[in-house]
Amino acid sequence: MRLTRPVAAVMAAICSAVMFAAPASAAEGISSSCSGTVVAQAGLWLPGGNQVGRVELWYSSANGGTNCVITHSYLGTKTGGIGAYLWLDDGRSNSDASASYNSYAGGVWINNASGVCVKYKGEVVSASGAVASGGRPGSWGNCG
Repeated sequence: MRLTRPVAAVMAAICSAVMFAAPASAAEGISSSCSGTVVAQAGLWLPGGNQVGRVELWYSSANGGTNCVITHSYLGTKTGGIGAYLWLDDGRSNSDASASYNSYAGGVWINNASGVCVKYKGEVVSASGAVASGGRPGSWGNCG
């Protein structure tokens, strides 16, 4: 099929714009750490009183305000899995969880969160299947 000159020029302009456009910045993601300041944290306790980890909520003013959650396990290779969860009151959410994780999950982060309230949760599952969870999964907070 042969294109007319005007059509070929338009196609070339579109291809050029797509190939050389600046990449979009990600609004959420998963990384091996969080940046900014820890604004809340909670211990993760198994029934019976053994602390097996902690969950941290971080905030940074970068990128329109960034919330980030990371969960640390103290069980090492004896874990049955770890999870980090983050919810924003504007409907956005992000999570990272796997049965193969041994030391941490997350950080899960969401940008452009200035002025938005959050819920967060961390979980550590023992090798026997007992779940330790904590954070603030039930009420909105850390609005800012």
